[in-house]
Order: sequence, then structure tokens, then C-alpha cells
Amino acid sequence: MSDKYRIVSSLGEGNSSQVFLVEHRKLKAFRAVKCLKKSALLLQPQLLLETDILKNLKHPGIPTIYDVEEDDEYYYIIEEYVQGQSMEAYVLRQNCISIDMAVHMALQICDVMKYLHNQKPYPIIYQDLKPEHIILCGKRIVLIDFGISSYITSHGNTFQYFGTEGYAPPEKYQGNRCDIRSDIYGVGKVIAFMASKLRAEEFQFLQPLIEKATAYHMEERYPAVEVLEADLHGCIACGSLNFHNEKSKHLLKEIAVAGTQMRVGTTHIAIALTCFMNQYDRSCVYQEYHESDCMRLLINEDGGYMRNDGMIIYEKFRGIPYYGEGIEKWSPTEELSIQDYGTDLQDVLEENKHLVIVMGCRPWEKEQTKSLLEKISLRKNLVLICNYESSIEAKNIARMYRHRVYSFPLDADPFHMTREKRKLFQKLLRQEGW
Repeated sequence: MSDKYRIVSSLGEGNSSQVFLVEHRKLKAFRAVKCLKKSALLLQPQLLLETDILKNLKHPGIPTIYDVEEDDEYYYIIEEYVQGQSMEAYVLRQNCISIDMAVHMALQICDVMKYLHNQKPYPIIYQDLKPEHIILCGKRIVLIDFGISSYITSHGNTFQYFGTEGYAPPEKYQGNRCDIRSDIYGVGKVIAFMASKLRAEEFQFLQPLIEKATAYHMEERYPAVEVLEADLHGCIACGSLNFHNEKSKHLLKEIAVAGTQMRVGTTHIAIALTCFMNQYDRSCVYQEYHESDCMRLLINEDGGYMRNDGMIIYEKFRGIPYYGEGIEKWSPTEELSIQDYGTDLQDVLEENKHLVIVMGCRPWEKEQTKSLLEKISLRKNLVLICNYESSIEAKNIARMYRHRVYSFPLDADPFHMTREKRKLFQKLLRQEGW
């Protein structure tokens, strides 16, 4: 093990196992390694069932098993490293979430459950569905911790274990046989958890669905995940939900940043704003909307790396590079998206987003800046930032165009938050309603 992998950090520890983040020395890829004590397996042989279940599963919502190794003391299960935030953490930090987002995640959960329940020769029941075990990873959800999952045979499921209080179905506490409807109960409870952050007028659309999924008696629940899934789609079809309504999409606030010319500091300011929002306890991601090597260069910096889902991590900064027009635009789960358009002004002006224009105010730049501002001066949700110039110059420009203009302080490192930058961004939050 030690020859092949380098331990990066600990991810968790239980009574019989430890989980570590490791890096494959040759591939330079991150993995999660679960270390199981052989002595514990004598009393709990089901701990290795997770490996038996996962090794044959191929689904984007289920971690991949790469290998199993052992020594005298431990079994080592090498899995896909799933990096992201749990559904529990995401939902709890929101004041509210959109019904679109709730249904979007519910449908993905249903898809994973449907895949498990339709396995041959024996269906698989997960048995411990809860928000902590659902990871939001870029555009997808990933279900982790299959530790008490089991096959359903003609004699019932292989093992009977309690799940988590509040999410485990009544039959588990009664010692009765479980089946796929036990997982449907868990799906209903997870939907109810998300629905607790919905507006009252939106909750009513999901309430009947939740009540049916979580019925006390198994025979009163949905008979299969496909039926629950159909009801979710039915809500959309009848117009209760609108996935294409940009105003409600993930309750995501989109702030577009563009420059009047090259080298006015557009990317610098966009990155700095992203870092501030994250430090201000706002879940925020940077998105590149133009061809640039900026994000990929971070991989070469100490501590910078690209996740399996394509997101680039550098310290506490999260960024999505530009992958070209052939790739569907990423749908982040974060509260805020700071979108760097570079100088692609035509594209950004056609979008109905909060807009930040970074202006060039040097003598040779002013004519182009003036021409642009005359076109957009009446636009709502517009912020003008004067970079490389004093606050006095910013005030002069503000008087000229009769629009509020902010002065960005002289700054060398966009990832480091100075007192001057923090003061400016706090003012933006107050005055612009971000």
C-alpha cells in the first residue's frame, strides 16, 4: 500500500475502520481508502459485503471500487474519492431552497435507487438513506457508505441492521423483513428534509408525495421507485414546477463579470470576489466563460488540483474552467456563481444577470469605455468598477455617467483578502443587494 499510495489526510474513523484520502504516486490521482480491521470482521463479516456489492456496480451516482488489498491486520478498500458537500450541509446553510432544486436532487436519488433495485439476480437495498450520505458533487449527487446495504433473496435481505433514527422505516425497528419499499421510505424522508426549506406555497406540491412515500405500513407506500419518480415528473408536466425558470434555478444568484478591454483586471476581480464571498460564509464558485488558461495554471501551484468532476480546487477557492461550447454549461450547487466573461461583452449583455463591468480608465482606454457605458447606462443590476484608479477618479467617472462607480484597490494577490478589498466588497453587498 505505502509503495503505491501517499496518505494525504484522514477522512473519518469508526470502531472497526478508518478512511483516508490518498494520492496514487504514479497516476497523481486521489482515492479514498477504507481500512478494515481483520479482527473486527470475525464479529462483523458483513463489513466486507460493501465491497462485494460495489465492485459490480457502474453508475455515476455510486463510487467506483478500484481495488482491494490486504496485509496481516487490515483489508484496504480503494474507492473513488468523492469530493463535495453533503446534502445535509448544503440544505442546512440555506435560508430556503427552490422547489426545482429539491426535485432535481430527488430525481437523481430515485435514479440511483432504481438502479440498485433492478440489479440481477438479486435486488440491492441501500438501507441507510439520509442527507449525510448524499454528496453534491458538481452536476451530480453521489451516494456514499454502503456499509449496511444488502441483497434481497427469497429469504429476505441478507442482514438486518437499524439505520438512522428519523430515516429508518418502522419495519426495521420491529424486526420485520425489509424490501425496496424500505428504501422508498428513506427517499421520502430525504425529500421531506429538503422540503423543510421550501416556501409554504411550494411545500404543498410535494406534501402528498412525501406522505405516500413515508406511510407507516409498507403496503401503503409506493410499490416501486419508478412510480415515485413518475409522480415527480408529473409535477413538472402539469406545470407545478419549471426547471427552465432561470429566476428559480437552484436559487442560484449569477454575477457576471466582464471587462471593457483586455488587461483591466477582470479575472483578478472575479477571483477576489469569489474568495471574499466564501470567507463571508456564502457558498460561491468561480466559472470561466471564455477561453483562458488561468484556472488550469492553478493546478501547477502548490496545493492546486483538479477533482474527478472537473472542478479546480486551490486552497478554499473553487473554480470551473472553460471547457468549450461542446460541453454543457455546468450547473453548480453553490449559492452564488461568479462568471468571468473576459471581454466577451456581447454575450454577457444578452444575459439577464447581475452585471459587473470592469472599466479601463487610462487615457487610451476611455473612448472604448465611454462607448460601452452609453449603451448600458440604463441597465438594471449594473455595477461599475474602476480598476487601477483612485477613488477620486472613480467619483469623476460616476458624475460623468450618472452611475455609481466603485474603485478597486491596488492588489497583487486575488486569493488574499486585504482590509481594503473586504471594505469594498462589503459595500457592494449592502448597496447592490448581493
